[in-house]
Amino acid sequence: MINLMLEVFTVQIGNILRQGRTMFKFTCILVSTVMLGLPVSATPQAYDFVYASSKIEFTYDFNGDAVIGGFPKFDGDLVIDFADMRRSSVRVSIDTASSQGGFIFATSALRGPKILNAGKFPKINFRSVGAKVVNGVARITGEITVRDVTRPITLTARFFQLEGQNPESRDELAMQITGKINRHEFGASGYPDMVGNTLNIRIVTKIKRRQ
Repeated sequence: MINLMLEVFTVQIGNILRQGRTMFKFTCILVSTVMLGLPVSATPQAYDFVYASSKIEFTYDFNGDAVIGGFPKFDGDLVIDFADMRRSSVRVSIDTASSQGGFIFATSALRGPKILNAGKFPKINFRSVGAKVVNGVARITGEITVRDVTRPITLTARFFQLEGQNPESRDELAMQITGKINRHEFGASGYPDMVGNTLNIRIVTKIKRRQ
């Protein structure tokens, strides 16, 4: 499942996204627009990922140290209805051959047959299958497929407004998604004496309303 938290607060987020030389500052915005009284679209809106301003990273334990890896190449589709989150949907497909483990040995092992086996399983896929809002929180049920094994997953997402943007605008936003998976549930069980079970995932992406 995806757990999309809708919160009422405004806070400056500095350096939340760094992709190459690109850096952004965001203001966290309320997704539950009905409570703020902001104008919202009556229909779901398609958004495009701005890939040059996006990143998918994960943190894992390696011999007691936290190591950050990532997936530089991905694509997807996103539909958001801020008035009724039940009509929102998301699909993401990750290129496993682009995976990076944080250092050379880890990258080679990550792409190899004992973990992702990128040669045989070139994609990690996520798709949402339903959504509902409970007490101001939208829960979007989704499935993730790794190594041809599909499991439910729960992620937490927040939307951010780019600094200096019109507070009522929803044309360009940033989105941060976090969650975790147990790699052994997908058969990615290599190097258990060195690598921890859990991958903590963070996706930071800029999105733009499709014209």
